[in-house]
Amino acid sequence: MTLSRRFPILGTICLLYGTATAQSPDSMLANAPKCAIECLTELLSNKEYAELGQEAMCSSKPFAKAMGVCLIVKCSMRQTMDFIKESSAACGIPPVNNVIEYRVGTSTVFALAIVFFALRIGTKFRLGLTWGMDDTLTSLCVAVMIPYYAVLQTMISLGLGLDMWFISDAHMILIFKLFIVIEVLYLIALALVKAAILCFFLRIFPDNKFRIVVKCTMAFNILIGVAFFIYVFFQITPFSLFWDGWQEKKGHLIMAGFTNVALPHAGLNLLLDIWMLILPMTQLWGMGLKLKKKLGVISMFSVGIL
Repeated sequence: MTLSRRFPILGTICLLYGTATAQSPDSMLANAPKCAIECLTELLSNKEYAELGQEAMCSSKPFAKAMGVCLIVKCSMRQTMDFIKESSAACGIPPVNNVIEYRVGTSTVFALAIVFFALRIGTKFRLGLTWGMDDTLTSLCVAVMIPYYAVLQTMISLGLGLDMWFISDAHMILIFKLFIVIEVLYLIALALVKAAILCFFLRIFPDNKFRIVVKCTMAFNILIGVAFFIYVFFQITPFSLFWDGWQEKKGHLIMAGFTNVALPHAGLNLLLDIWMLILPMTQLWGMGLKLKKKLGVISMFSVGIL
């Protein structure tokens, strides 16, 4: 199950509407759920689909849509997913398996973050530099990243990266519960890293007006973090629907709740990122350097923040 492709269709059965989900009765009746057999029999008794062969059924979007509508009404989510698994195999649709890519990608990013953090701390102690609040906040951010990485690897072990119909109900529920943990840890880590950068600004820029603006920005960052941390637990009512809703065919509610958190949070943080890029430039531009060196310093600063 992949995060970008499978979670959004978990409750809405979008795959049923967009890919082949049927095959000939002779090859399907043995393993198909009873409700799916009823749907298949009902559709094949329809003049529109009566003459379709297996290949035609596998490629027919109208047939897939009609089958999907029937499955939603007559079958449970597990029965529907079992039918998708069987029909996908019969139609020659290869299963998705991104487990290795997920493990390598997340492990690489995590390892790089740890290496850069170690270099920062090592350099600070080697040169005898003063430990600041920005260093403390950066260390806290890394401390949050460790359980974030561990939870993500656990989710991958449970089936994240596979087609959802290859995942047991218990593992599916646990993945959704762990996804909430991931949300919370991400919100905390993002707020901490922005706070660390703002504290760094306070440490190196003495201008009083600038420092007031930075402190106001820091208050706004804290406000965003706290507000969305609280909102995570109210994104769907009752909250248990977040991990049980897919079984009750309420995936649209899960996605609506998640979108209501993700989009506003992403938008506000994008604006905050742009603002935090502009802030140091207002101070660096006034430095007594030639234009070429000034642009070089601004570029290095911007890359460091990004």
